[in-house]
Amino acid sequence: MRVLVTGAGGYIGSQTCKLLTQQGYQVIANDHSVPNHNYYHQKEINNYAKIPVGMLAGIDAVVHTAATSLVGPSVMNPDKYYQNNVGSTLDLLSNCVEANIHTFVFASSAGVYGEPSEDVCHENMDAQPCSPYGWSKKMMEIILQDYYTAYNLNSVSLRFFNVAGADTDCEMGQQPDATHIIAKAIELTMAGKDFTLFGKEFDTDDGTCVRDYVHVEDVAQGILNSIELLGTTSGAHTFNLGGERGYSNLEIVDSINRVTPLTVNLKYGDPRAGDPSTLIADTHAANTILDWKPKHNLDSIISTAYKWYTK
Repeated sequence: MRVLVTGAGGYIGSQTCKLLTQQGYQVIANDHSVPNHNYYHQKEINNYAKIPVGMLAGIDAVVHTAATSLVGPSVMNPDKYYQNNVGSTLDLLSNCVEANIHTFVFASSAGVYGEPSEDVCHENMDAQPCSPYGWSKKMMEIILQDYYTAYNLNSVSLRFFNVAGADTDCEMGQQPDATHIIAKAIELTMAGKDFTLFGKEFDTDDGTCVRDYVHVEDVAQGILNSIELLGTTSGAHTFNLGGERGYSNLEIVDSINRVTPLTVNLKYGDPRAGDPSTLIADTHAANTILDWKPKHNLDSIISTAYKWYTK
């Protein structure tokens, strides 16, 4: 089976390429530069929105992980996020339809939930994003439902919660200057710099944001399971992928201090625009329909991230 992976040189895309290749898939790796790994059958260096229809011939499935993906900057520059995450993805979808591709896995985000009305987010709850980034993902989920109805394009939208950790073989991980708290806290502390938490007056037990963390290898497994699901099931599906419990930002810092030799020098800054207080995944649907459960816990996420940065 031939699978096109967009964003193949990125954090999630590269891990997905590795797993798919190991499982016998022929991976066509698409990104704006050559991926820094060898887990692909063929590479396509191009903007994913500009891949000619002819080059999609023979592709059985598309995994779309490429995106512009920061909440705060999306509030300041929404045009960039809607152009990239919606406009360019529509171009890709149109080409998939013309090329008669019927399997599409979309990297969505917990950002679609905004400031949820419940502590635990389930797929059928009313999702009201609070940032252009979140809205761009929500829009594409709705569009994929329409594309299934109109064009029989089967899809899975995976709402990733906070993806963290690194490849257990230390072959790939987040690049320098990553924005997620675990990677950033480790990187800055190793450099002898202060680490800033944004906000300490959220409506949580300790006043800092609560998030659900999932290992990047578990996310790649969710993508693989989605491809397999669409081999036997039609429709436009949506699943949460998370670690099944929440940790506050202070708990993350404490865990880094416990799991690694580091001691994070902590400071506080103002809350960032568009940041909800709590996001925790209900993964029942992924457990039962995708046959997916996370294998890594928080300690594993932190330890693999630390090993990646110190290799």
